[in-house]
Amino acid sequence: MGLRAVVRACLAIGLGAAARGGEPTAGPADQAYGPAAVIDFSLRYRGGLCRPGKLVEYPEARGIPLADTRNIIPMTAQLWTPAQLSADFRRRTAGPAGPAGQVGIIVLLKTERCAPKAVRYCSTATAALEKRSTPLVGRFLIYGVQLLPRDGDDPPGSLEIETGANAWKNGAAAEYRFRQGPGATLVFLRPSDGARLDSTDASRLGLDEPRLLRDRGRTPQLEDELGLVLRMLGQQPAATGS
Repeated sequence: MGLRAVVRACLAIGLGAAARGGEPTAGPADQAYGPAAVIDFSLRYRGGLCRPGKLVEYPEARGIPLADTRNIIPMTAQLWTPAQLSADFRRRTAGPAGPAGQVGIIVLLKTERCAPKAVRYCSTATAALEKRSTPLVGRFLIYGVQLLPRDGDDPPGSLEIETGANAWKNGAAAEYRFRQGPGATLVFLRPSDGARLDSTDASRLGLDEPRLLRDRGRTPQLEDELGLVLRMLGQQPAATGS
């Protein structure tokens, strides 16, 4: 990431709600969806201190906890396999009280190690999904988990990095082929049987903070990927103009 892009990102803290000591602040954007809401949500976890060109550009930054999201369902020891997620999807969407229009599953795996770096891949991906950078995100139920960093974990899940009550996360890393480095992993499942349709990562989707700010919160590569998956599910994605 070039220094010029980092400087622009530092200046962009004036867009939307500014970070206050790295703590999220309540406000109307907490209820909103769309590109502006994505930027606001992401920046509130970045902190107010920016050091362009340093190894750690945002020393006050922290990742976005899944507990702070409303639209990402935390995975647990009893809710992480494709079969468990597909069964949970069917339960949640059954009947008139179920979420309207959801036809697919997104699995999000992240470590947030790069939260203080310029790219902020995991935080950007989380914000884009939570605040629906494109309306197509709303066609999916999203399940997420935060892992410990998994350096040298090849093949994925082969190292027992997580222990005790979190040991199941090693299995999740293996099942969804999480690799440390290119940011959050996104895996797409078919709800009827839990079959994997596609997988990608934040880097390939262009979900880094400087690009998010340059594109004013729009995520065209994510939108293209979601459109592809919807077509795999026999759905016709509506044009959104993003």
